[in-house]
Amino acid sequence: MSAMTTALTEAPATPLTRRHAEATAAVVALLAGLWNVWVPSFWRDESVSALAASRPIGEVWDLLGHMDRVHALYYLLLRPVAWISTSEFALRLPSVLAMAAAAYGIAAIGRHLASARVGLLAGLVFAALPMVSRYAQEARSYAIVTVLAVLATWLLVTRRHHVLYAVVIVLLGWSHVYGLLLVVAHLFVAPDRRRFVQAMLIAAAGLAPLAVLAAGQRGVQLGWLNPPTWAALPAFAQEVMGSRWAIVPLLGLAAFGARGALGRVAGAWALLIPLSMLISLVYPIYSPRYVLFALPGLALLAGAGLDRLRPRPLTWIALALLVALTVPKHLWLRAPDHRPDDLRSMAAALLERVRPGDRVLYVDPAYEWFVGVYAEPYRKLTAPSGEDERVWVVSGGRHHQNSAFVETDPGYLDLQKHYRARYYKDFGYSWFALYQRR
Repeated sequence: MSAMTTALTEAPATPLTRRHAEATAAVVALLAGLWNVWVPSFWRDESVSALAASRPIGEVWDLLGHMDRVHALYYLLLRPVAWISTSEFALRLPSVLAMAAAAYGIAAIGRHLASARVGLLAGLVFAALPMVSRYAQEARSYAIVTVLAVLATWLLVTRRHHVLYAVVIVLLGWSHVYGLLLVVAHLFVAPDRRRFVQAMLIAAAGLAPLAVLAAGQRGVQLGWLNPPTWAALPAFAQEVMGSRWAIVPLLGLAAFGARGALGRVAGAWALLIPLSMLISLVYPIYSPRYVLFALPGLALLAGAGLDRLRPRPLTWIALALLVALTVPKHLWLRAPDHRPDDLRSMAAALLERVRPGDRVLYVDPAYEWFVGVYAEPYRKLTAPSGEDERVWVVSGGRHHQNSAFVETDPGYLDLQKHYRARYYKDFGYSWFALYQRR
């Protein structure tokens, strides 16, 4: 057995660990995820998830022909939930459960690579991160990707069957193709290289169709991304901890804990975040939510750092202070309008103002899907006929009169020749405007 293999299995589990550490971390993450999960409005990406999970399969197939093929598996998994309810609580619940399971798995990995205490602390750090709560409370695939990354890493370090590991990697890729960056980290820490290569060959067969599908929609899925600048670093800190300075103690603890078997595995995992940024300088793939699956590595390092603090009570004091730094962001995230779009309020405001005979122009046409989760006011509106008195423009991407695509949309340009804007209102980065004939 190699030194790496020995290191990855050097810490035996204790009865205390098996009884409490993983369960405690999971319950804390579950409670954090459930806290006001129904309060924020769906935003446009979640609206697409809700409609893809509830519309007839033919309409979903048409959608996938234009966008979101990389999320197809998630939409299928969400369909049974949508049969029961399309409420914010119901459609976000799978993400909440996934993040709780991820916290459980992080504690299990920490126990295996270090100790029960490290596993518990790492799971609690993970559960406390505002970015984790944000995507636990979102009807998108990112929480599923995170728990699959945790499961794959646990299977790797515990030397479980390589075929099962390969299956999880395939599911990871089909849940979100950029989760496959995890394989880069695993390449450097795999305890059995021969079995790892075998697993990759099996996974390649399951991922080949995904490569074809994803390549065909690269412009749609990634066209909005730009190479990151220095501003990406404080922006990521804001996402993770709620402020650019609050991440400093987290990184300090992570550096303090980066040693031994856990340091090698979790360090390679966490380094996927800056690696993604570096790749994006040439080939833009970086978005904070795309690297969410690497946060468990950072949490494991921070948990190990907390465990090394002396005297022992300092560990819990430091954890409490770390959590306290995140509280303002947690409160902010759970406000009704604190998502990129407040589509629920937008629908309510439009419903109050719509009159019989009004028409609607969606700029870009995808906005018919983006706003459709709160469908009542839009059912009252049909496409412009050219002789209408009042036309509502529904769009977004940026605030009204500051959109990158509105000025070049042919339908919108034609409307402006004969109509004048009388009223508009922003709801985050979505908006509607009333145009009346000149």
